[in-house]
Amino acid sequence: MTAQAGDTFLISAAAQKASIRKHLRWLRRLIPRAERSLAARLTARKLLRLRRVQRARSIAVYLSIRDELATAPLIEGLLKADARVFAPCVGHDQKMVFVPLKQQRKFRTDALGMQTPLTRRPRYSARQLDLIVMPLVGFDLHGNRIGMGAGYYDRALQFTRVVKRPWLLGYAYRQQQTEPLAAESWDVKLDAIAMASGLRRSSRSD
Repeated sequence: MTAQAGDTFLISAAAQKASIRKHLRWLRRLIPRAERSLAARLTARKLLRLRRVQRARSIAVYLSIRDELATAPLIEGLLKADARVFAPCVGHDQKMVFVPLKQQRKFRTDALGMQTPLTRRPRYSARQLDLIVMPLVGFDLHGNRIGMGAGYYDRALQFTRVVKRPWLLGYAYRQQQTEPLAAESWDVKLDAIAMASGLRRSSRSD
């Protein structure tokens, strides 16, 4: 079977995104530990003061691992404010759902290397949430996001192309910002990006 022009474009786009992902992950690993800790505290503090976050009734937050911007300070603050907090998990059907997150809950690492609550009931869909704090490897100021490449968030959030709810918020270090990214048809844009320097809204919020 010979490759068509469209196939060549897709391969080139995928290869380009993989190269950008590799470079940004390398930059993220270079961030000093003290700067990581400070960034996590500052980002959480500024986000918790945001009226839109304070008014949200249901908020999903990823459980950070390795060199991701740590979400523990944010989760702690949300729970202290009596917010309904959820964590993402991927079921046996390979679909992303969200489960309630409470203090002193036990966790495990799933097959994707993602931290997830040990108990996966009850389950909620993204449509039932007001705000989702999403992990990322890179982002641009147009709301385009590079994740780990598995596409679970993109598949779970396809409906947001029509319905601008829940509010989609990237959580990142400033070093993860990149030049404008080429968006693919299945990519879901962010409404804003939270960083230690503050909140940057994207074109999806317009």
